[in-house]
Amino acid sequence: METSSFFQIALDLINTETKKLEIFCDTLDKKPLEKRNRIAEYKCAKYRYAGATNVWCRFFHSHRVAAKNANNHYLLPDINEAFISIPEYVALYENAAEGEKQDFALYYGHIAFADSEIAKFESKLEYATDWEKVEIEERIGGLKFAKECLNEAWQRRKEVIQ
Repeated sequence: METSSFFQIALDLINTETKKLEIFCDTLDKKPLEKRNRIAEYKCAKYRYAGATNVWCRFFHSHRVAAKNANNHYLLPDINEAFISIPEYVALYENAAEGEKQDFALYYGHIAFADSEIAKFESKLEYATDWEKVEIEERIGGLKFAKECLNEAWQRRKEVIQ
C-alpha cells in the first residue's frame, strides 16, 4: 500500500515526541548518579513513552501489513476489534471512497483502541496507590498524546487533499 499523507504526518508527529523521551531516558541511563537524582522524572518519561508507543507500534504495523489484513479493515486484530466495536466508525469507513478506506480504518481504529486503553487505565485510578496513580496517569498521558497526533494528522490530511 502507498504511504498516505495522513499516515506520514501522524508517524512524524508521534516520532518527534517519542524521540525526545528516548533521548532523555537514554541520556540518564548513561549517567547513573543524575538518573538516581531524577528517577521520578525518568520513570514518568518511561510510562508516557509506553503509552504513546502502545498506539504508535500498532499504527505502524497496521500500515505495514495492511495488504494482508484487507479483510480486517487493513488493521491488526486487536485494533480491528476495537474498531468494529464502534458502529459509527465502521459506517464512516464503509462510506469512504475506496482509495481512502485504509486511512479511515487506521485513524478510527487507532482512536478506538486508544480510547479503550484510556478507559481501562482510568478504571484503575480509583484504587491505585500514590505511585501507581502517577504511572497510570503518565500512561494515559502518552495515550492521549498519541490520539492528539492522530487527530492533528487527520485534520492536516484534509489540508493536503484540498
